[in-house]
Amino acid sequence: MHKQIEYTFVGDTELLRLVKSEWKGYCITSVADIEYWIKKTYQKPDTNSEITATFIIDLEYNLVIHDRHSEHVVCAAGENVLSAGEITFVLLKNKTYFISQITNQSTGYCPSPKSWDMVKCALEKIRIPFPDFFTTAFEFRICGSCGWINVIKDNYFVCINNECQNQLPPNEN
Repeated sequence: MHKQIEYTFVGDTELLRLVKSEWKGYCITSVADIEYWIKKTYQKPDTNSEITATFIIDLEYNLVIHDRHSEHVVCAAGENVLSAGEITFVLLKNKTYFISQITNQSTGYCPSPKSWDMVKCALEKIRIPFPDFFTTAFEFRICGSCGWINVIKDNYFVCINNECQNQLPPNEN
């Protein structure tokens, strides 16, 4: 198995009030589970036949999804995760699915791009076609001085908090 790194919620603590076990995301173990989730939650494909969802990979290497507008910490019921981000499913006319896009975009958990191995492990269990890597990978740094969560762009390792602007570590925290 791959090296397992657990991510703890580091986002806005106000979001923790939204966590309720009955609002946890749907565990996906097959394409039939995706179809059930779409129907049960009244998801509507966009003009490209795509549906984007919030996802986490739980500690048992399962894909868990929730409505795109929900928080990752709600999807995970407040638990630690192996990865988190957004996932886009495409429904073809012949009623087959594939994953067209997947990111690690989660400022609540700030998963490393290296968490792809955990995502791949979960997706292989479902037997759905998926990309070979995150289609967009984000790097996050939490400022050691002020605690702000920063998304690293263009190798700019400076805290975005205007009152702080301290250097951020070039390597993951």
